[in-house]
Amino acid sequence: MKIIISGKQFKVDENLRNYINERFLKFSKFVKEPAKIEVVLSDEMGTKGGVDKCVKVTITLPELKTPIHIEEITSDFMGSINLIEERLEKHLLKYKEQIKVGDRYPKKYYEAKLEEEAEGEI
Repeated sequence: MKIIISGKQFKVDENLRNYINERFLKFSKFVKEPAKIEVVLSDEMGTKGGVDKCVKVTITLPELKTPIHIEEITSDFMGSINLIEERLEKHLLKYKEQIKVGDRYPKKYYEAKLEEEAEGEI
Protein backbone atom coordinates (compact mmCIF):
# COMPACT_ATOMS: atom_id res chain seq x y z
CA MET A 1 0.00 0.00 0.00
CA LYS A 2 1.38 3.35 -1.03
CA ILE A 3 0.79 6.42 1.14
CA ILE A 4 1.21 9.86 -0.41
CA ILE A 5 1.30 12.75 2.08
CA SER A 6 1.16 16.38 0.99
CA GLY A 7 0.48 19.74 2.56
CA LYS A 8 -1.55 22.50 1.00
CA GLN A 9 0.32 25.82 1.37
CA PHE A 10 2.65 24.49 4.09
CA LYS A 11 5.31 21.85 4.56
CA VAL A 12 4.41 18.68 6.54
CA ASP A 13 7.00 17.97 9.23
CA GLU A 14 8.59 14.55 9.75
CA ASN A 15 6.78 13.81 13.05
CA LEU A 16 3.40 14.28 11.40
CA ARG A 17 4.44 12.09 8.45
CA ASN A 18 5.50 9.32 10.83
CA TYR A 19 2.22 9.63 12.74
CA ILE A 20 0.18 9.32 9.53
CA ASN A 21 2.21 6.33 8.33
CA GLU A 22 1.82 4.63 11.71
CA ARG A 23 -1.96 5.14 11.66
CA PHE A 24 -2.64 4.09 8.06
CA LEU A 25 -0.17 1.25 7.49
CA LYS A 26 -2.23 -1.03 9.71
CA PHE A 27 -4.94 -1.00 7.02
CA SER A 28 -2.70 -2.76 4.50
CA LYS A 29 -4.07 -6.13 5.67
CA PHE A 30 -7.61 -5.09 4.65
CA VAL A 31 -6.87 -4.15 1.04
CA LYS A 32 -5.53 -5.80 -2.07
CA GLU A 33 -2.57 -4.35 -3.92
CA PRO A 34 -2.14 -1.91 -5.66
CA ALA A 35 -3.87 0.33 -3.13
CA LYS A 36 -3.03 4.01 -2.84
CA ILE A 37 -3.84 6.45 -0.04
CA GLU A 38 -3.49 10.18 -0.68
CA VAL A 39 -3.47 12.38 2.42
CA VAL A 40 -3.75 16.17 1.97
CA LEU A 41 -3.30 18.40 5.03
CA SER A 42 -4.36 22.02 4.94
CA ASP A 43 -4.57 24.90 7.41
CA GLU A 44 -7.66 26.83 6.31
CA MET A 45 -7.22 30.08 8.26
CA GLY A 46 -3.45 30.13 8.60
CA THR A 47 -2.06 31.68 11.77
CA LYS A 48 -5.48 32.86 13.06
CA GLY A 49 -6.14 29.47 14.65
CA GLY A 50 -9.49 27.96 15.48
CA VAL A 51 -11.14 24.87 14.03
CA ASP A 52 -9.30 24.96 10.74
CA LYS A 53 -6.98 21.94 10.44
CA CYS A 54 -8.40 19.97 7.52
CA VAL A 55 -7.30 16.46 6.55
CA LYS A 56 -8.57 14.94 3.31
CA VAL A 57 -7.97 11.26 2.53
CA THR A 58 -8.65 9.62 -0.82
CA ILE A 59 -8.19 5.87 -1.13
CA THR A 60 -7.99 4.21 -4.52
CA LEU A 61 -8.63 0.47 -4.34
CA PRO A 62 -8.22 -1.94 -7.26
CA GLU A 63 -11.73 -3.44 -7.29
CA LEU A 64 -13.76 -0.29 -6.60
CA LYS A 65 -14.88 1.96 -9.42
CA THR A 66 -14.96 5.10 -7.30
CA PRO A 67 -12.35 5.97 -4.68
CA ILE A 68 -13.22 6.41 -1.00
CA HIS A 69 -12.98 10.06 0.07
CA ILE A 70 -13.03 11.13 3.73
CA GLU A 71 -12.59 14.66 5.08
CA GLU A 72 -12.38 15.91 8.67
CA ILE A 73 -11.78 19.34 10.23
CA THR A 74 -10.74 19.87 13.88
CA SER A 75 -8.51 22.24 15.81
CA ASP A 76 -5.38 20.06 15.36
CA PHE A 77 -4.08 17.61 12.76
CA MET A 78 -3.75 14.70 15.20
CA GLY A 79 -7.44 14.88 16.09
CA SER A 80 -8.45 15.01 12.43
CA ILE A 81 -6.25 12.01 11.63
CA ASN A 82 -7.73 10.02 14.52
CA LEU A 83 -11.30 10.73 13.37
CA ILE A 84 -10.44 9.78 9.80
CA GLU A 85 -8.80 6.58 11.03
CA GLU A 86 -12.05 5.50 12.73
CA ARG A 87 -14.19 6.27 9.68
CA LEU A 88 -11.70 4.66 7.33
CA GLU A 89 -11.71 1.44 9.34
CA LYS A 90 -15.49 1.17 8.88
CA HIS A 91 -15.21 1.74 5.13
CA LEU A 92 -12.40 -0.79 4.72
CA LEU A 93 -14.22 -3.44 6.74
CA LYS A 94 -17.18 -3.03 4.37
CA TYR A 95 -14.78 -3.30 1.42
CA LYS A 96 -13.17 -6.44 2.86
CA GLU A 97 -16.56 -8.12 3.33
CA GLN A 98 -17.61 -7.07 -0.16
CA ILE A 99 -14.50 -8.62 -1.69
CA LYS A 100 -14.78 -11.77 0.43
CA VAL A 101 -18.43 -12.40 -0.44
CA GLY A 102 -17.99 -11.38 -4.05
CA ASP A 103 -21.01 -11.44 -6.31
CA ARG A 104 -22.99 -13.83 -4.06
CA TYR A 105 -21.99 -16.85 -6.13
CA PRO A 106 -22.67 -19.82 -3.81
CA LYS A 107 -19.55 -21.58 -2.62
CA LYS A 108 -20.83 -25.07 -3.44
CA TYR A 109 -21.39 -24.12 -7.10
CA TYR A 110 -17.97 -22.53 -7.31
CA GLU A 111 -16.33 -25.66 -5.87
CA ALA A 112 -18.29 -27.87 -8.29
CA LYS A 113 -17.13 -25.71 -11.18
CA LEU A 114 -13.51 -26.03 -10.06
CA GLU A 115 -13.86 -29.83 -9.82
CA GLU A 116 -15.36 -30.02 -13.33
CA GLU A 117 -12.54 -27.88 -14.72
CA ALA A 118 -9.98 -30.12 -13.01
CA GLU A 119 -11.56 -33.25 -14.51
CA GLY A 120 -11.71 -31.62 -17.95
CA GLU A 121 -15.49 -31.75 -18.35
CA ILE A 122 -15.79 -28.06 -19.16
